[in-house]
Amino acid sequence: MKTLILAGFILLAVVVAVYIFTSLRNVSRQLMDPKDLPRATFEVTKWVSDAYGTAYILDDPAEGTPIIVHAGLGKKEAMGLREPSEYLDKVGEVFQVHRLQKKKTGTPFGYIIAPARLEIEAGYNILKQSVMISIRDPEDSHHRKLREGPG
Repeated sequence: MKTLILAGFILLAVVVAVYIFTSLRNVSRQLMDPKDLPRATFEVTKWVSDAYGTAYILDDPAEGTPIIVHAGLGKKEAMGLREPSEYLDKVGEVFQVHRLQKKKTGTPFGYIIAPARLEIEAGYNILKQSVMISIRDPEDSHHRKLREGPG
């Protein structure tokens, strides 16, 4: 009985490891020049932290793989179909543009326009067949409280 339970835990650990490994290796995030953003229409999601760090996630509807943005400590809002050029001047002076792409082929899933201070992570969820985006603002109230300590 103990060996059966141990074998089950080992199998579960292998499945979790394979899931994490395949999720991380399918998507890459690459910095790019804002001038190289394509002139196309994208499904735009706006993400805002309580420290007013704003990111715009541009999902290419023609690509077919949905991009899911986790709100986390921020708020997200669907903005509809728009061109990326509308958002380049809305995130502040120091911003970055990231291309989310398939690692093997380099085919882009979408783009992220965000201030340089935001910490952005992307992964592929093989169960939902979608790209998952997680954004963290080190200047939001939660992280500010952690830095300053109690009192």
